[in-house]
Amino acid sequence: MGGRPRKPTAVKKLQGTLQKCRTNPAEPVPPNDLKAMAPPEYLTDSAKEIWIFALSQAPEGMLSTLDFGIFSEWAVVYDQFLTISAGIKRDGTLQETADGELIASPLLAKLNATISLLRGLQSDLGFTPASRSKVVSFGKRPESGGSGNKFADLK
Repeated sequence: MGGRPRKPTAVKKLQGTLQKCRTNPAEPVPPNDLKAMAPPEYLTDSAKEIWIFALSQAPEGMLSTLDFGIFSEWAVVYDQFLTISAGIKRDGTLQETADGELIASPLLAKLNATISLLRGLQSDLGFTPASRSKVVSFGKRPESGGSGNKFADLK
């Protein structure tokens, strides 16, 4: 189907653009927050740590159990990004061939492909500053009682 991709109702609601006339009244609503789930067993130990950390930082209700698949993909790809980056840090961006010629490390191509995947997943999940700025969270406010922005709280 052509045109812009459909925006989920939850995103429209968080952005404040939800209109009743454009809403499917029978749309299924996922019942559970993804934070209640443990990382899947198939993840590496480092990907499980990434999973736990990211969920601890996500606002309440931002991710549901239906987001399990894409969030798992994000944790795997982010783990790959860290692994490849460590390899480049260790080996450098240039390698010498048997002829003594310097060439770009093959890890650079893998890093670029991984970054491309990561950008798409992060945008879909609302993990980038641009995508996050479009979402309004109705979760808990900071303990100070203010908005967390010292300039917005000026009287």
